[in-house]
Amino acid sequence: MKVLKFVCCVVVLALLWGCAPPLIVAPTKEELDAVRRFKETVAIIEISEKGSPVKGVSESAFSGLENALAGHFNLVEREKVLKVMAERKFAERDDVERYTELGKLLGADYLLFGSAMAFFNRPEIKHYKGKKKDGKFTGSIWKELKGTCELNIKIVDVGSGIVRYADKKVGEMSREEGKKHYNDEEEFNEALDIATKTDIIIELANIFVRLRKENSRILSQAMEKATEKFKDDLRNEFAQTGQVLQILSEKEVVINLGSAYGIKPGDKLIIWEELAPIRDPKTGVVTVPKRKKAILKVKKVTSGLSCIARGKRKYIRVIRVGDTVFTH
Repeated sequence: MKVLKFVCCVVVLALLWGCAPPLIVAPTKEELDAVRRFKETVAIIEISEKGSPVKGVSESAFSGLENALAGHFNLVEREKVLKVMAERKFAERDDVERYTELGKLLGADYLLFGSAMAFFNRPEIKHYKGKKKDGKFTGSIWKELKGTCELNIKIVDVGSGIVRYADKKVGEMSREEGKKHYNDEEEFNEALDIATKTDIIIELANIFVRLRKENSRILSQAMEKATEKFKDDLRNEFAQTGQVLQILSEKEVVINLGSAYGIKPGDKLIIWEELAPIRDPKTGVVTVPKRKKAILKVKKVTSGLSCIARGKRKYIRVIRVGDTVFTH
């Protein structure tokens, strides 16, 4: 009877989960077209892999960066970039005028240049020797294969030719192979001794070479990690803005930033409050300092143009309809 009740509960929960509205609603074509003019445009010019021990990583880096930039920016189609580069022979020049001219031809606000490098770390023998419990021994021996990807990017402002952003991110992935478990301590010690000898190292070297030829999944996942790390940086450096549309409750508000802007559940949004202008007596420059008025977290993306954000009562209490919201 208890089992039957448990099964019924699981079925009901599964049905409720299946019927629950999604946390993010995909944007329609009309919504994507509508927000295009409110987003800045980026063109990925080049991802070099010169000097990388493993070749073919530039494609993985390019795809990862496109995913990182998508939604937050308008992206110039790759075919258009290649065509313009080939026609004007921009690869032969590297100066501010080149950035300005290339950006205008592509209709871009920013140009992205990058370099990708990937390599396999030296394969290692790993082992685990558990404590004896009730006189029983447990142990394991396996081979660990690890890949590392480094991605450097710089983003140039087309209007000024100034480098707006430059940084390096590293992604690492590892995989276990040939894991074996032992219940006999003597057999375990003997196997571990053999695993550290030259013939096993040679076997690992063969696996190492084979993985390089296959452009293994390890490196692909490592590159995904590296490009993923750029997302927050880009959102912080190139903030988008929206407005508070409605105050739903003492903890939730509606904001006109949705999936068409690349917004997703969990994203942080900030409302800044401008303070009184201050004149620097040394330079004479007048600045307007700001402080955080409210910190919000996206709970649900309701459409391509809106989301529901949640915050503490003390924040919602001071928010007004029409307040400007930033993506950082």
